[in-house]
Amino acid sequence: MAQSPQEVLEAVRRLEADLARIRAGARERERDLSDLRADIAADAARERRALVEDMERLVDLIGASWRATHDQIAALSQEVQGLRRFAEESVGGFRDATMELHFGPAAYDRANGTP
Repeated sequence: MAQSPQEVLEAVRRLEADLARIRAGARERERDLSDLRADIAADAARERRALVEDMERLVDLIGASWRATHDQIAALSQEVQGLRRFAEESVGGFRDATMELHFGPAAYDRANGTP
């Protein structure tokens, strides 16, 4: 199986051509991989932006809720103060009041026979 120099040269050229195709395919895959990495990075950046926007909305919602609760508590506090003043004024009015009880026969209703 001795091979001639011509056959060896042709085999080497075929190997070189195969190697060139393999290298071209590898470069294409590397470009695809590079594009994929860029897409993944862009997706991650979009996700971070969306997360920040969601957090901003959440903070706004919590702030609005806190303000509304604070306003409701302030209104209730004023109502309680008003009720306290009313109770104090009512008690103050009863301090000087006198009560008289008179015992006597009950009025009798002759029409239906009930007192």
